[in-house]
Amino acid sequence: MSPQNIQATLDQCLQIPEVLADARYCDFHCMLEIVGANGEIQDFEILPHQENSPLVTLRASESTWGKIWSAHPAVGYQSIGALRRQVPDFSLSGEDLHIAQSLPFLERWLEAFRNTLHPAEIKDIDWTGLENVSGSYLKIGPKKDYWVYREQSGMATKPAMLLFHTAGADSRQWHGLMCHSELQKEWSMHAFDVPGHGRSPLPPGSANWNWRLTEADYLRWIIDYMDAAQIQKAVVMGCSMGSAISLALMAKYPDRIAGGILLETPYRSPGRRSPFLNHPKVHGGRLAAAWVGSLLSPSSPKPRKDYATWIYSQGAPSAYDGDLAFYSDDFDARHHTGSIDANKTPVWLLTGDYDYSATPADTLKVANEIPGSIFTELKGFGHFPMVENPEGLMPYLAEPLDILKARFKQEK
Repeated sequence: MSPQNIQATLDQCLQIPEVLADARYCDFHCMLEIVGANGEIQDFEILPHQENSPLVTLRASESTWGKIWSAHPAVGYQSIGALRRQVPDFSLSGEDLHIAQSLPFLERWLEAFRNTLHPAEIKDIDWTGLENVSGSYLKIGPKKDYWVYREQSGMATKPAMLLFHTAGADSRQWHGLMCHSELQKEWSMHAFDVPGHGRSPLPPGSANWNWRLTEADYLRWIIDYMDAAQIQKAVVMGCSMGSAISLALMAKYPDRIAGGILLETPYRSPGRRSPFLNHPKVHGGRLAAAWVGSLLSPSSPKPRKDYATWIYSQGAPSAYDGDLAFYSDDFDARHHTGSIDANKTPVWLLTGDYDYSATPADTLKVANEIPGSIFTELKGFGHFPMVENPEGLMPYLAEPLDILKARFKQEK
């Protein structure tokens, strides 16, 4: 691109309402630097401000920017979050606090820049079937002393499927699958908001804004839910943190779990926490949305990606970071893989190639430690397949679900 076209596109991006919404509260001077073959640098203003404003600079070679702005960027080039972790040629400089404050705008700008260069037809989300998803509160626990909000879809007489959401999110992530007509005919689907998430109240005695998830608590809540909902045995489908807890569940309660279809399963995922996800000088909702938005596939439908980040923008302070304490600090698949018998509890592991939180290579490590488990790399998917592209995910689920249905029939 010529310098004139680059600056014109940058200026055009600032007129896009969703970019402008973040730019309006981003009091920084954001610069783009392109390093030529001979080391010469071209400077462009992404976000102009007064000279005394803090400076945040994005720098990469001309060839790297070409890959970033491609209509179909390669894995690692799709977002600033991915670039910082996977592309040595790219740098984002500035004070850590200023980077955290500006990151929501910068991630939004990068996506808008690419979309401006390569416009595509945008279709609204088809929510057909959402009318068949019902929500209610359920009192759970041996003493029936706490509540969770749950959503149900499908046929009550069909096999039960439990759907576990990701860190910092809630059961809305599963609407794309819970609306699917074929799944509604064949399964009794249950998704509940972890206590303190979405519409579930905090557990009794929990201090506000001081969330810290543990494996023991999460396992107890799942079993308490199954008991209260009168589910003796279920198939589990989780994503990310939901897959992590599914491994623990299958290892510790094999008699209650018929099998698992696990999306974006980590082996270990250190480094996912940030002190700025729960920081008084950073807009937590905007940063959480940017933090997960960088994990989405560039080829997933834009309205679906927007919905994924919208859910994250609504999390309570400390909820996301407190979940990541379990997912990123505590969880280690090695504690569970040796106790899972895939002959008795079949396991399918599906991971998107654009995921750098639970990479395909990491999920393959999990699969290698569970003999008989089946691993599939999802080409063109990010960290949230069931949210960002449920229609594209369904073909990958068909065979595992057919096998699991048959197992339920054999047990009757």
